[in-house]
Amino acid sequence: MSMAAVLPNKSAGLAAQITQIPCPCCGHAIKAPTLDQIIEHYRITPQSARLLEAVWRGKGLPVSTERIMDHMWADDPDGGPPEVRARRYFQWSLWDLRAKLEGSGVGIVNAGYRAGYRLVMGVAQKET
Repeated sequence: MSMAAVLPNKSAGLAAQITQIPCPCCGHAIKAPTLDQIIEHYRITPQSARLLEAVWRGKGLPVSTERIMDHMWADDPDGGPPEVRARRYFQWSLWDLRAKLEGSGVGIVNAGYRAGYRLVMGVAQKET
């Protein structure tokens, strides 16, 4: 799925605000990078990539923390770590992901109390 699919139609100008990354093959700027290109360019760890993918699939709508955590450990035959450790690891992965994406124009923000998280594009934000 391309980044342009996540942007609302009326805000196509936001694509210009997203930091363009170079194509790994030819070096030309990619105006609307895919999720895989973002993961590769910013060297996002596999677990953080699963977190980003879960939020990316929400297309700007809130995604619950439980759904994100389920996606992070979907391929673990044991279902992932115990709940307390899983939440800590989720929080650390979210912090790490936000730090790596800072200034890129791609971000993850809180969607509200108990609503989860959502993807934002073309907006410079810094969330703690």
